[in-house]
Formats: sequence, C-alpha cells, structure tokens
Amino acid sequence: MINDSNAQIYTLEGIATAILMIGVVIFIVKAAPLTPLTASYLHQSVEEQIETWGNDLLTVMDYVPEVSLNSQLKQSIIDWKGQEFDGQAQVIPQTVNLTASSLKEVFGNSGIAYNLELSFSTPSGISTRAMLWNGRPSDNAVIASRKIILHDEDMSTNPTLSAIIPDMDTFTKFYNMVDVRLTLWWI
Repeated sequence: MINDSNAQIYTLEGIATAILMIGVVIFIVKAAPLTPLTASYLHQSVEEQIETWGNDLLTVMDYVPEVSLNSQLKQSIIDWKGQEFDGQAQVIPQTVNLTASSLKEVFGNSGIAYNLELSFSTPSGISTRAMLWNGRPSDNAVIASRKIILHDEDMSTNPTLSAIIPDMDTFTKFYNMVDVRLTLWWI
C-alpha cells in the first residue's frame, strides 16, 4: 500500500468546494429580484388586490342613486351602440364616456391596463363583445365581473342595442342578463 497524505487533503478540499458551491447557489436564488412576471406570493397578493379594486369599482358603478332609475354601469350598457372603443379614444355616448373616464381615473394613472367586455346569452350560446379595449391582456391578468339584468323597458330607447343583444324571454319583462367583465393587468 502506498501511504499518501495528499489524498486526505483532496477529500477535504472537495467537501469544502461542494459546501461553497451550495452556498453560492442559495445566495443567488435568494438575491434574485422579483419582477411583475416573477411567480411569487407577493405577486399573487398584488393580483388579488387589483381584482378587489376591479370588483369594488364595478360595485360602485352599479349603485343606483335615488334620483335615477339605473346605475351608471347599467345606463352605459343601455346607451351603448355596440361600438368597440380602442385605447383611450373619445367615447360617445356620454354615459359610456363616464364609465370609460371612471376606469381611466382609477386604473390608467396606476399603470394598470383594462378591457371592458360584455357577455350575454343568444339563441346559439354566449356572445362576447368588447366595449372598451386597451389591447391583449398579459398572462397575469385578473378578471372582475358583475351581472346586470336588462328588462324590456330598458331596451326600448336603443334599437341598435336590441339588434346586438337578443330578447331571451318574449313572454316576460326580462330581456337578457349581461355579464360585465373587467380584465385588468399591469402594463
């Protein structure tokens, strides 16, 4: 047998190197910056907060003041002519413009993009139309929604909308139910 004292040193050097490499890997993983696209608990918490803001805003816009028959949200649906408004363009009629301004005020200055879409029943299934469109959402987008019931008397003032959203029950005053979907994402 050959007695070599260098073998023990090489073994200790290998163990020390392995411990050092493990420490470097742990340090790099812990020091990695969190970006809006990094999947983490913090990011999930931010998404939940944005979704809460969206639901809260839809709830506020669905409030019916004492002096009015309809909420701001319902009136903007009733007055909508089926046109998709791109980006931050001027929106007409005024009630739809008021809804667009509310969304822009809450989310536009915070770096949050949004799309407002309406889904409703048709004889062939569910149809979705964009009311306010600011582009394709990111993979981390969240959706807030609110259901609005339309009645026959709501539709009598806008024949254009009657051509888009069909009457699902001609025997009662119920016209259709619109699912207002607000998609939100960080820019």
